Amino acid sequence: SRRSDTDKASQMKRLAKPALRCELPELSHLSPADFDAVYEPSDDTFLLLDALASDVDCLLKQVPAVCLELGTGSGTIITGLAQILSRAGAPQSGTLFMATDLNPAAIAASVRTARSNRVSLQVVRMDLLDAIRPGSIDVLIFNPPYVPTSEEEALEGQSSADISAAWAGGPRGRIILDRLLPRLGELLSPNGIFYLLGVFENDPEQLANFFATEFGMLTTMVGERRAQNERLFVMRVSR
Repeated sequence: SRRSDTDKASQMKRLAKPALRCELPELSHLSPADFDAVYEPSDDTFLLLDALASDVDCLLKQVPAVCLELGTGSGTIITGLAQILSRAGAPQSGTLFMATDLNPAAIAASVRTARSNRVSLQVVRMDLLDAIRPGSIDVLIFNPPYVPTSEEEALEGQSSADISAAWAGGPRGRIILDRLLPRLGELLSPNGIFYLLGVFENDPEQLANFFATEFGMLTTMVGERRAQNERLFVMRVSR
């Protein structure tokens, strides 16, 4: 039977409308050699951009001063977000777009992606949110390494800071995400929102209950899609 928009057994709301198909940023400056070292945009990237485009009214209401993507890879998502907001009429001069990554090749690729699309982007090489001032992030986006692997494989990927760090997620695909979760409430601005992409093996119902219990935050599923053998989702977490 069809589920209602609000699942009474959980803290998660589901939007009825499907995600739009969003235009991708220009990526012709990146070559196959780049994608040997940097995660190549794929179904998860496309769903996250589609979900952000579908949720643009919510984004505009935030009047975001700071938008940050963690683990930016090629820079496709944060550059795409800047374009989505620009097409919707948001003044670009009023928003700081930032991105972080551990992988030096990803830093270089994301700088080139932003430049090729005429987007102003600050890119910093660092681990998660180590240097971010609490309460400063209006829009936080994370497409974490979500593929369930052994803990050893995930930790090795993070320590080597290479392309494996983009997908190896440890048990339940949550080893990196679980490091971020306890700090989420303090890092977001008073009206800040968090967009998270994952797979259903990451246990989105448990995540929604965590956000509600720990921070009193509402989780809304803003995108779902099956891609090959993966069931992908995008959730918006807001106060």
